[in-house]
Amino acid sequence: MPRFWQRLTQKLMPDPDAVEAESRKWQITCKTCGHSRNLWEAGGVRYKAKGSKSSYGPCPECGRKRWLRIHKVSD
Repeated sequence: MPRFWQRLTQKLMPDPDAVEAESRKWQITCKTCGHSRNLWEAGGVRYKAKGSKSSYGPCPECGRKRWLRIHKVSD
C-alpha cells in the first residue's frame, strides 16, 4: 500500500501512473553495506528529478541508521 507522500503526490499530479513509473527508476542504496532497493517500494517519491542525493535513514539490512544514496538506475 502506498505511503502518505505517495498517495498525496498521486492525487495532486495529473498523471499518477507517471509518478510511480518514474519513482521506480530510482534506487536507494546504503553507503555502508551496499544494500539496494527500489525507491518506490521503500515509500519514496522522486519525479522529474535530476542528479543523486544522500539521505540519512534506516537501512533494512544493517538495522541501523546510515547514509543512503538515492540515484537513478541507467536505462
